[in-house]
Formats: sequence, C-alpha cells, structure tokens
Amino acid sequence: MSKKPAATLSANLVAVKGAAAPAADMPGRSATAPALAVVPATLPKATPEPQPAAGQSEAGGQPLNFRVSDAFRREFKVYAAQRGLKLNELLRLSFEAYRRQNGN
Repeated sequence: MSKKPAATLSANLVAVKGAAAPAADMPGRSATAPALAVVPATLPKATPEPQPAAGQSEAGGQPLNFRVSDAFRREFKVYAAQRGLKLNELLRLSFEAYRRQNGN
C-alpha cells in the first residue's frame, strides 16, 4: 500500500510553541470593560434545597436505572427544572410523599 503524500501547510497555519498571537482582526481586551448590572428585583426567588434524610448523602449514591416513556421523562425533567430540583431530589421527594400517603 502506498503512503498518502503529506499536505503542504502554509506557514501561518502551523503553530509554534510559545509564539501564539491573536489574529490581526481580533478585538483586544479592554481594561474598562462595562460591568454587568444585576437588578435584585429581577432575580428569581430561591427555593430551599431539600436536605437528604438522616443518614443519607447525595454523594456516593448508587445509580438507579429504569426505563420510562419519552413523554414522562420530558415532563419529569421540565417539572424538576421549573422548581430548581435535581432529578434525584424530585424522585426522592416523590417517593417520600407516596410513602406518607400510602403508609410505610
């Protein structure tokens, strides 16, 4: 099998370590960049994060894998996102509510 000939590269396409420079038409950083103003009245209300039950920790948890329909998955994710919850937090809260309603 014959080797494919190496492509010829233009000198300005080859990077040389330590000699990097921005393109000529790239705008530079200015020391007087405008500051972003945050208006507290426009920030969403923070919802308190649910705490793990006693003796349980979110870190080091085990994966729980099962299949659900596309529609349920989408609805579950949207519901969690709208309330600022992680998916595992919503699942845990749902399970706790189910147990309270139906008994342990």
